[in-house]
Amino acid sequence: MTLTEEFIRVFDVWEPARPYLPMMVDEAEMALVLAMRGEALSPSQVAQRMGLSVEQAEGLLQRAYRRGIVNKSGEGEGATYSAADFYTRLDVFAKYENWDDIPPADRKAIHRRYLDEFIARVRPKVEQLMAGAPSADGLHNNDILLLYEVEEMLDAATDIVVQPCDCRRLAQNCDRPVETCIWLDKSAREALDRGHGRRLTRDEAKALVRRADRKGLMHTGDSQWRTNGLSPICNCCACDCYPFTAAREIGSKGVWPRSRYVAAYDRDACAFCGLCVRRCHFGAFYHDGGEVTVAGKTARNVQFDPALCWGCGLCANSCPTGAIVMRPLAPTPEGTR
Repeated sequence: MTLTEEFIRVFDVWEPARPYLPMMVDEAEMALVLAMRGEALSPSQVAQRMGLSVEQAEGLLQRAYRRGIVNKSGEGEGATYSAADFYTRLDVFAKYENWDDIPPADRKAIHRRYLDEFIARVRPKVEQLMAGAPSADGLHNNDILLLYEVEEMLDAATDIVVQPCDCRRLAQNCDRPVETCIWLDKSAREALDRGHGRRLTRDEAKALVRRADRKGLMHTGDSQWRTNGLSPICNCCACDCYPFTAAREIGSKGVWPRSRYVAAYDRDACAFCGLCVRRCHFGAFYHDGGEVTVAGKTARNVQFDPALCWGCGLCANSCPTGAIVMRPLAPTPEGTR
């Protein structure tokens, strides 16, 4: 078996991506992964196994860590490294490297394989929530957040880093902003340690999320950050973002990402401008084909189906007459997650 063939097996490189493997991993990185044999190793142990100096091993490990080929545990002299997997490597490659050089048809096939893997990883935890569990460890994008809640998280953060959205980089189904994933405190420091993302001031981060909101991106994160600690904030669309795509495929609307609000629509205050229809990702606000007269002018009628609302607040944030407000849903018996 050749070096490449063995690496494909060990690193679990998916079939659609194999023709492009030379773009993603070089021979030294392949040899590193194989030399690790599934173990966590120090730089000196890597040097011994690969016949390198410690300095050479450290340089190779740092490059592979930055590129998502290995993961790191610990800091300083106690740090050890272990092989990642193709799922992790592709995430970094799509965000920071030559993803756009792959032909569109093959990108689509690789993206679908990534999405399938994402769904397979989250499904057991999401199904725990659907069965009534109060929480599921390791599940991200727990809650759909309103804009003011995101700003409260930013006010509490010490370290703020923004990275490209891997979902929109991989799927490329819309032209909404891409540099929108905000990592806070511990996760921000971890991103910087890997050489990813750029620091933001608190004001810069608030400006970014407000712009994302104006561009039609919903906000997800952990509403219980005061207890659980700050974690990343995602600014999501329904056409690209994996949590919402996965939720539709699994059937977890309202449970994950959890809906905590629902829009309340005052038809008497509505100007029938249609902005809510254009902003809603889920068709909760829609034109029914009828017409109404507003201030002597004819406008398209607007209807609202609360059963289709996910509670993101994009409609309320943009309604010029205040005809839409967000109402909290009743908490579960266990309390909010």
